Amino acid sequence: MAKNVNSRPGLIKKVLSEQIKEQLMEDLLNKKYKAGDRLVESAIAREFNVSQAPVREAIKSLVEMQLLDFEPYKGITVRSFTTKDLYEVFEVRASLESLAASLAATNITEHEINKLESILEKMLDCAQRDDVVNRTSYNNQFHDVIIKASGNKLIQRLSNNLRFASWSHTSGAITSMDPIQIAKRHTLIIESLRSGDPERAEKVMKSHILSSLEGLVKKLEEEERLQQVSE
Repeated sequence: MAKNVNSRPGLIKKVLSEQIKEQLMEDLLNKKYKAGDRLVESAIAREFNVSQAPVREAIKSLVEMQLLDFEPYKGITVRSFTTKDLYEVFEVRASLESLAASLAATNITEHEINKLESILEKMLDCAQRDDVVNRTSYNNQFHDVIIKASGNKLIQRLSNNLRFASWSHTSGAITSMDPIQIAKRHTLIIESLRSGDPERAEKVMKSHILSSLEGLVKKLEEEERLQQVSE
């Protein structure tokens, strides 16, 4: 089951409902809940040692992400979620963010490039200290800078509405990839943007997002095999 979010270092910097949502996402993808299991708001609030308000907000977001189902008179239940569903999410994210990178390659300023490099330094520092929480937070900041640099407000709205920051957190927290290598891969994105070549930036970003998916799927499959062996 999920741990008390207040016991995890660094989490206090985030909105409480986001902390709970991210922990529940990890639990759902790690199959700690089975498809059809009913989630009770009050029980989760006791588990996290918080009021029901942030739990309600987290659950609402997970319903919108289609990780949970809401049925009148039945409540909140865990939705059956497959690897195919993950591929669909990340394929859309890869298409959207690669377009953002392509546009940003011709729009991005030197100030924004410097900001990306500063964020990457912090991301690498967190990776070396095995600080998953803040590493994934800096990762989201990194991608936000690029999306904003694209100058396309619709891309920004779609990214927010589709909760790509949450998926980014999950693929960074649940992965078979080395955290330092995950951080270092962002150097290629900066180089592609600095080149001013839209096609190169688009290709690098797409590869970056899809490789994150591969690390997530591989880790989930490894844990599923271990669970089957233990049973």
